Amino acid sequence: MNLENLQQVAELRPFIPAIKELRQRMEGIELYREPLAFQLANSYQKEEQLYLDLMKQKIFAFQITNERNEHWDILEEPFNQFASRSAELIFAAKGASSDRLHNG
Repeated sequence: MNLENLQQVAELRPFIPAIKELRQRMEGIELYREPLAFQLANSYQKEEQLYLDLMKQKIFAFQITNERNEHWDILEEPFNQFASRSAELIFAAKGASSDRLHNG
């Protein structure tokens, strides 16, 4: 999704700062789990469409933990920062068993 496209729809412009922040905080996830990368559709016409896509980001269905049992919190730090201080990342689907990934 090109943010310039959002500029074209007045109803969607207020979302642009939040989208930029989410992208920045989720940057790097794609290096570990491509399907969990931040994704949006190519275009939107309504606020509801964009809002639903933001809330349905696949990463929100996962708990990410490191070898010290510290949990990544998107509100506390960007993913890249968490990953850089972790030797092992564990991606556990909420309500399922974990999938371990060594950082190396």
